[in-house]
Amino acid sequence: MQAGQSLLEFCLQEVPSVTLRWSWIVLCAVLLPTDDVAAQDGGIEVFAGETLFEKGLRVSFTELYKPKTKLYSGVNEVGNPTDRFNKEYRSVLGVDYGFNRDLTLMALVPYVHRDYNLGQGLGDESLDGLGDATLMIKHRGYHVEGRGRTFNLAWLAGVETPTGETGALQSNGELVPARLQAGLGSWNPFLSSAMTAGIDRWRFDAVIFNKVNTKGDQDYEKGNFFSASVSVGYRFLHYKYPGPTFGARLGVQYRHEQRAKLGGALQNNSGSEQVLLNPGLSIHPIPRMDLNIFTRIPIYQRYNGTQLAWDPQLVLAFGFRF
Repeated sequence: MQAGQSLLEFCLQEVPSVTLRWSWIVLCAVLLPTDDVAAQDGGIEVFAGETLFEKGLRVSFTELYKPKTKLYSGVNEVGNPTDRFNKEYRSVLGVDYGFNRDLTLMALVPYVHRDYNLGQGLGDESLDGLGDATLMIKHRGYHVEGRGRTFNLAWLAGVETPTGETGALQSNGELVPARLQAGLGSWNPFLSSAMTAGIDRWRFDAVIFNKVNTKGDQDYEKGNFFSASVSVGYRFLHYKYPGPTFGARLGVQYRHEQRAKLGGALQNNSGSEQVLLNPGLSIHPIPRMDLNIFTRIPIYQRYNGTQLAWDPQLVLAFGFRF
C-alpha cells in the first residue's frame, strides 16, 4: 500500500477480478476497529483470509464460557421469577493440516458441560458430553504481498456432524430438551468467505458466514444462522524474529438466527439477532505458538418471544504449529 492510499483504494487496485472487487468492496469500505468471532466456536484463526503460515500441522485447545442468565422479550430484559439460566462450558480440540499455503483441512471436536435451570420446578441440573464435531476445508483463492503489506481472500466450506451426545436425561428421567443437549444430531453444512489484510503492524479481517441447520434428534431443527464480522488488530509490541509478539484486537459481529422448528412447527420463543463487541489480546511467545484471549460483549440483542439472553462471554485459546 502506498502512502496516502486508503484500504478501499487498495482493494480496488490490487484485486484484479471485477467479481472479487465487488464481492469485497463493501467490507473493505466499512472496516472498523473490530475483532473476528468465529461462528464455529474453537480453533485459532479458523475464519481468516490466511491459511497456515507453512505446510504442516497446528493443534489448538480452546476454553469457552458462555452464560445466559437474563430473560429478554424483544429488546427488553424482563423478570426471571423462576431463576432460569443456561451456563455452557465448552472445551474444543482443534486440528489444522496445511497441504500448502493455499489449502488447509480443519477439524473441531468439542466437549460440553452445561449447568442449567428450565424454571420448571426441577431445580438446577447439569449435563456433560461430546458436542458435534465440525469438519471444514479452507482455500485461499487470492494472495498479494508487497513491502509491509499483504492481502488474502479465502473460501471455507464445512459441516457440523451428528457426533455429539443427544441422550442426556433430566433428574425426572425425561430427555433434556434438544436445544440444550451437547449435540444436535443433525448434519449442518456451512459456507464462509474471509478477507485478511496486513499493513505494517496493522491487520484487518472481515468474514461472512452462513449455516443451514437440518432436522436432528427429538424432531428438532435449529434455525438457520448468518453472521458478518469485521476486525482490526495492532501489534503494539514486536521483537525481532524469533522473538515474541503482542497484539490487541477489537471486533464487531452481527449474528442472526431464524426461528427453530419442533415437529415441523415454528417455535415462537426462538430466533434472535445480536451485535457483539469483541476486544481481545493475541500473543506469540515463539513463532510456532499462539495464545489468544478475548471476550464477547453484547451491545444489542433482540429475541422472538421470551428467551434467555447472552451475558458477556470469555474465550481462551492456545495453539502450536508442528
